[in-house]
Amino acid sequence: MNADPEQELVMSPSEKTAIIADDYTGAGDAGIHFARFGRKIELLLHVDALGRRQDNADIALTSETRFLDPDAAAAVVLDMVRRCRAAGYGRIFKKIDSTMRGNPGAEIEAALGGTGAAAALICTAMPKTGRTCLGGVIYLDSVPLHLSDIGRDPFHPLGSSNVADLLGQQTGLPIGLLGLSDIGAGDAALGETIRAMIGCGVKLIVADAACDDHLAALARQLAAGDLLPVGAGGFAEALARTLSPQDGAARARQVVLHRPIVSVVGSLAEVSRRQAEHADRSGLFRTIEIRSDARPDDIRSACLTRLGEPGRDQPNILLRVVGAERPEKITKEDGERVAEKLGFATASICAMVPCRTIVSTGGSTSMAVAEALGIESVDLIDEILPGIVAGTCNRPDGGIEWFISKAGGFGDDSLLTEIDARCASV
Repeated sequence: MNADPEQELVMSPSEKTAIIADDYTGAGDAGIHFARFGRKIELLLHVDALGRRQDNADIALTSETRFLDPDAAAAVVLDMVRRCRAAGYGRIFKKIDSTMRGNPGAEIEAALGGTGAAAALICTAMPKTGRTCLGGVIYLDSVPLHLSDIGRDPFHPLGSSNVADLLGQQTGLPIGLLGLSDIGAGDAALGETIRAMIGCGVKLIVADAACDDHLAALARQLAAGDLLPVGAGGFAEALARTLSPQDGAARARQVVLHRPIVSVVGSLAEVSRRQAEHADRSGLFRTIEIRSDARPDDIRSACLTRLGEPGRDQPNILLRVVGAERPEKITKEDGERVAEKLGFATASICAMVPCRTIVSTGGSTSMAVAEALGIESVDLIDEILPGIVAGTCNRPDGGIEWFISKAGGFGDDSLLTEIDARCASV
C-alpha cells in the first residue's frame, strides 16, 4: 500500500473488473451491483468465453468449485485469475459465500497467488440482509451462523461461526482481524493499521462490518492497489459504488417481465422450500414435481401430462424435486444429479411452452438450468428484490428474455408470487 496515509483514496473507474465466484448465484449477486452503479457487466458461464469477448465490460465468472475438494478448487481459481489478468482484467474481486460455504480458504490463497497482492481484505457482511460480522464472528439476524438454518445446510453443515477458524481449515496463511474500532478510526488510521498488519506478515485480513458505512470505509482502502478484495455481495456493492460513473448513485433499470414464468426450486434451504410451498398454494403456478430418481423419459412425460391439464388461471410453472427426505449431509454427486434433472425438466418445459422468464433458486440449479437452455452468458441488469438478480439472456435461438437467479437463503416466503406481480399485463 502507498506509504502516505494522507493521500486521497481514489480508485480508477476505468480499470476492468473480473469477479470470480464459486457458483452461479454468487457471481450474479456480486456482479449485479456493478450494473446498478452504471457499469456494463456480463456473467459468463464458462471462462473459455473470455477469448471471444471484444468490449471493455466488466465480467462475473463462476468457477463451479463449491463442491470440489480444496486443492482442486484452488487450482481452478488460480487458472481463472491468471486468464483474467492475461485478458486485461486488472482488478479481481474474489466473491465468497457470506456464510463461508465451499472452499473460501483455499480459493482466497489461490487468488492471492495469482494476483500477487500483498494481502486479502476479507468481509463477509451483508447488512441489508441482516448478515453482519462482529469480532470476526458471522451473525445472521443476530444468530451465530452455525446455529442458523443455513449453518445446518446439508451440503455444508458448519461447526463454527468464526471466520478465522473457518478459513484456517483450508489455509495456513497468517490471519488478522480489523474490528469496528479500527474501521471507524478514519481512512488514514485504518490504512496505517492495515499496513502494520501486512508488515507483520498477515496475509488474510478479516474485517468486521455492521452497516454500509463500514463496508464503504473498507472499499476506500482498495485504492492503494495492493489488497485483494474478498467478500460477499455487500463488499461488492461498496466497491462498485467507489467505481461508479454515476457519482455513487444507484439507478434502477427497466425490467419488464412477461409470463409465463418457470420457477425452478433446486435449493434445499428451508427458505426456498417455504417459497415453493407459498407459490404452490397461490394458484398462480402449475406445479410439476420431479422425483429425485426419475429417468429422462419419466421427466418429459410428467411435464407433458401436467402442462396438458386445464389451468388458465395458472399462468406460471413451478418446478421442484420431491421423493427424498432432507438428510443431515448431501454429497456433491447427489446435488449435481438433482440439478441436472431440473435442468433437463426446464428445457423440456420450454420446448412445450413459450416461456419468457426463468427464475432459478440455488447456484448449482441455476448453472444446470442455464446450460440446459443453451444460455451462453447473461447481461446483468438489475436487482429486482434484495438478492434477486435479473439479466437478459444471450442465447443462440432467442425466445427466453429474462434469467433471474437467487441464492437459496434469501427472500420472504412470498418471493415467487412477488416476482409474478412484477410481470407486465397482457
